Amino acid sequence: MIRNSSRIFRPGWWLAALLLSAVPALPALAQTAPDTTAPARVGLRHALRLDVGGILLRNVAYNALNTDTRLLLPVLVGYEQQLGRRSSGSVEVLLNGGQPTERTSGVALQGRYYLYQGRQTGLAGVYVAPTLGYRGVKQNAYYNAYNENRKLGGAGVLLGAQLPLGHQSRFLLDVAGGIMTWRRLNKSPYAGTPGYYDTGTYYEENGAVFDGRLSLGYRF
Repeated sequence: MIRNSSRIFRPGWWLAALLLSAVPALPALAQTAPDTTAPARVGLRHALRLDVGGILLRNVAYNALNTDTRLLLPVLVGYEQQLGRRSSGSVEVLLNGGQPTERTSGVALQGRYYLYQGRQTGLAGVYVAPTLGYRGVKQNAYYNAYNENRKLGGAGVLLGAQLPLGHQSRFLLDVAGGIMTWRRLNKSPYAGTPGYYDTGTYYEENGAVFDGRLSLGYRF
């Protein structure tokens, strides 16, 4: 009986020994096998920008035309995300814009299509950018006894170029210029009040105005 039982279990021992001998080779096999579940490498699809040109131009223009010298700090920041191979969407936020008697803030939505990229990829190249904007303007003119908060809507298009500052650099230079048209969205609560004088904002008085950017950015 003992001899017969050993014959029955002997093939099981051989199978166990074969499996144990294959265990050391499994890690090496796992290392050499291609990882089909690993995600593909994604490029630099996001960018943050600060408009430094607006700060410089606003200070130069105001202090050249006024005797009360001031330091103006308009803040225009933008965030851009790549949507397609040549297209992206962007949002911009403006804070502390305008001048002391006409402070502005607002937001803009921008779609970009990169017309020419050369050897660049992602958020770089020459682009055209249709833009929709909103501006809130707080007026406090010395010649008007009524302070007003005006709401303006605008639409236009910009043509620009966004390029990395160096080969494969994450830092960007964005230069753009175009035309925006603005219309008032709300009515003055003081209309018809004695002594009220409707002083239109810069946007309203000029209708179509130049809009430009000289921004430094970082893509990631």
